[in-house]
Amino acid sequence: MEYTISAFVDKLLQEKGVSGLSDEVMSQLKSDLVDRAENIINAEILANMPKDAIEEFEKKLDGGSDEEIQEFCRAHISNMDEVIAGGLTKLKNIYLADMSA
Repeated sequence: MEYTISAFVDKLLQEKGVSGLSDEVMSQLKSDLVDRAENIINAEILANMPKDAIEEFEKKLDGGSDEEIQEFCRAHISNMDEVIAGGLTKLKNIYLADMSA
């Protein structure tokens, strides 16, 4: 999923018209947007996780592998792809809201 988020961020920056920045600044901007995307997606996952699965989910977060966490989420959230897409759409709407900035 990391590659997908990174590709999404690249496209988002292109849509925003971000260019002419140094490699260092562009790298930091991309890193910040990836972090924001992950935070929004995580919030969406928690909002859609059944209440009775949250405690077990937190245990997976503390000690499970990425694969175990993804499997757990898919097992407990039937529309996981839509949840992720919804989170990315939220980020896009926020980031592109002020095209003059």
